[in-house]
Amino acid sequence: MKKITLTALKESRFLRYSVFGVVALFFILLTILVTRKKPVAEKPDTVPAVIIEKPVIGTLLESVTISGYVEASAMIPVVPFVSGTIKEYPARAGDFVEKDTLLAKIDDAPFRQQMLQAQAAYFAAQSTFDRINNLYKSGATTQQNYDSAKAQADASKAQYDLAKLQVDYTEVRAPVDGTILIADQAVGSIGNQSQPVAVLADLTNQVVRLKVPEKYFDLFTLERDKLTVKVTRPAEKNMYDDAVTSATIENIAPYVSPESKNFIVVCHLDEPGDRFRPGMFVKVQVAYKTYENVPLISLQARKMDGSFYVYDEETSTVKYVEPQTLPIDEKYFIVPEEYRDSYIVMDGQNFVFDGQKVRIFEDVLKEAKGE
Repeated sequence: MKKITLTALKESRFLRYSVFGVVALFFILLTILVTRKKPVAEKPDTVPAVIIEKPVIGTLLESVTISGYVEASAMIPVVPFVSGTIKEYPARAGDFVEKDTLLAKIDDAPFRQQMLQAQAAYFAAQSTFDRINNLYKSGATTQQNYDSAKAQADASKAQYDLAKLQVDYTEVRAPVDGTILIADQAVGSIGNQSQPVAVLADLTNQVVRLKVPEKYFDLFTLERDKLTVKVTRPAEKNMYDDAVTSATIENIAPYVSPESKNFIVVCHLDEPGDRFRPGMFVKVQVAYKTYENVPLISLQARKMDGSFYVYDEETSTVKYVEPQTLPIDEKYFIVPEEYRDSYIVMDGQNFVFDGQKVRIFEDVLKEAKGE
């Protein structure tokens, strides 16, 4: 049996470690070769495209817009003073009628019968009074008999007059000139004081009652003479233009409702024409400050925080303009005077940063078309 020396043992261990190290190094190199990604060619920087536009010189109105509904200044329900079956009903919604025009005719037969009875009673009482009066003048009867006969005759006359009036009331007539807004009765239905036979309104005298938030109370009360009012009825797209008219503030409520925190402002439509009718939805713009001959640009140019970008033609870069308190209306805002003649970025402002080089969208389109 061979004797293993210390030196041989060390050499054997070294050999095993060396082999292990070579194998491990091989696997490491193999892993690197397998997992290493091929170098990707770096893409050229893509320059963002933007749409630019110059401000236009115009007039801007600072205003508050409040929604409301058109109302007739006075809506008059016409009710019969007597009850009965409707025999005639010429009233038609939409018709313009003059004062005293017949709207409905109620069956007058019962009332004529009552009138004839009252007439007979009156004639009898009057005849008795005439006879007692002659006797009283000749001293053949007492004062008491005279007074009693006179009272009876007067009471009968009042009953007769009331009966005749009720016959007249069977014809329901328009109390004023106006347009019939509602006429929902019919021949054969029962006319009574609980339901009008028609509702009239003067359509040349229309108003909008606005419920204005409390925060505008000082503006409306202190600056009333400076306010201008425009009423717009939005029309269906691609059919008609919006109906627009000016209005005059007719009344401002002197108090604020504690429940709604609103106060009422009544605006009278100056020229309602044929396109405004009671019940229609409208937007009322109350302008309180006017800026004339100022540079305007569409609100589309502003970012959510109110900032915008200016385009520099020389460097083809954009400049960031910090948010400012600028007068605005529903469509435009006033550009600071130093940018009056500058190009403003209208689209693409959310994908650029201050000082970034950009391209004009129109130029990109031309390049794509090979122009």
